[in-house]
Amino acid sequence: MLRSFDLVLIGVMTTMAVVTYTIKHRADEKLTEVRRLEAEIKLERDTIDLLKADWALVTQPNRLQPLIKNYDSELGLVPTEPTQLAMPKELPMHRSQLPQPDTTIEDIIAGKSGEVAAALKGVAQAKATPAPKVPLPAPRGWSPDNMSTGSVRR
Repeated sequence: MLRSFDLVLIGVMTTMAVVTYTIKHRADEKLTEVRRLEAEIKLERDTIDLLKADWALVTQPNRLQPLIKNYDSELGLVPTEPTQLAMPKELPMHRSQLPQPDTTIEDIIAGKSGEVAAALKGVAQAKATPAPKVPLPAPRGWSPDNMSTGSVRR
């Protein structure tokens, strides 16, 4: 009787050792995954910091001023006047306050409205006419992409 009880205890002890080892192994795997995720988070934070620094260099006024002078004729940039700023009451109304149209979307899809039919004819005519060629700007000798900003290169 004592021998069978000893064998049962040895079996229970072996089972508990296997279960303990399995739990330890899973915990080590989770710890490895946590460390990997922490490393990824650190890399992303470093990348964000690098991009913020690069953005600060790219938007420096002493870099933008030559670009403004170079492209003044194409951009036509002028300083903002105080009268150009709008007050909140001058902004357009909310979507919920807009007047509702007389026609429904089903009527528009069915083409019951004469305006829709005329618009569809105009679309068909526009598709039939060939599109004009868009002129491309002449290449320039100086490019702002080649300008040195002093940013860190990897």
